[in-house]
Amino acid sequence: MTAGATLQPLPAPSVLRSVSVQLMWTDQPFTRRVAAAAAAGFDLVDLWDWRTDDIDTIAAAAAAAGIGINGFFGNRQHAACDPAGQAAFLEEVRRSLDCAVRVGARQLHVFSNAIRPGGVVVPAPPLPPETLRAAGMDALAAAAQLVAGTGVTLMLEHLNTVFLPGYLWDDAGIVTSICREVDRAEVRVAFDTYHQQLTGGRLTDHLVAALPYLGRFDVAGVPGRAEPGRGEIDFAFLRTVLDRHGWSGVITFEVVPSDGDPATAVAAIDAFFPAGWCRDRSGVPA
Repeated sequence: MTAGATLQPLPAPSVLRSVSVQLMWTDQPFTRRVAAAAAAGFDLVDLWDWRTDDIDTIAAAAAAAGIGINGFFGNRQHAACDPAGQAAFLEEVRRSLDCAVRVGARQLHVFSNAIRPGGVVVPAPPLPPETLRAAGMDALAAAAQLVAGTGVTLMLEHLNTVFLPGYLWDDAGIVTSICREVDRAEVRVAFDTYHQQLTGGRLTDHLVAALPYLGRFDVAGVPGRAEPGRGEIDFAFLRTVLDRHGWSGVITFEVVPSDGDPATAVAAIDAFFPAGWCRDRSGVPA
């Protein structure tokens, strides 16, 4: 593992804004997408599978633009919840960790199942749910040992089963309870408003329950995965929940612009989660 950029702790309470460049500025190469994200005022960018693009060239472009890499997939080819596949899962996480340290990324996205290109979920082995859950917890405890001391956090991803049938961690309550039981600072929840609204709903209750373990708050609307302000989710209210509890961390905007124009999405993001709110939260409880 090579030496990477030193990750500075977030002042509390403070928030960094990240944008998924998988879904924004898609008419441009990734090197230009990260530059566009920096120009739009974001602190960080998120990616999906680091193996499908030249991650080192993207990281160099991000550094030149003055923006960091928040995270990318830690696993995709091997499931966290397959008892027979733990060694392969850990080896995949190790390779992703090497990459994260090299490029200064903060987070690795961890999935319960293997996911093939195109979002095809590989079904879990035909085992009792409690066996699959225990296998996932064992794998996460071992993965936490791998990342300990690196500054990289494992982010548990709950995904909807409307468009991703067969995915095991299909509710924020599941990943919150796993984090509680694994009880490692290296394992945290990525609370995704889009995925939760599509499956379990009850965003406020689940968000409050997740807050002690929350490392990332993912924003996208329903329907359509559009920018905040489009659709049925009340992001202004959810922001007050974060304020009331003095949460610090990263907000990732994984949005598809409702009219196809990234400027529309950026304007909405700035309206609901402005940079000034992120950086000056002196009135928010610590």
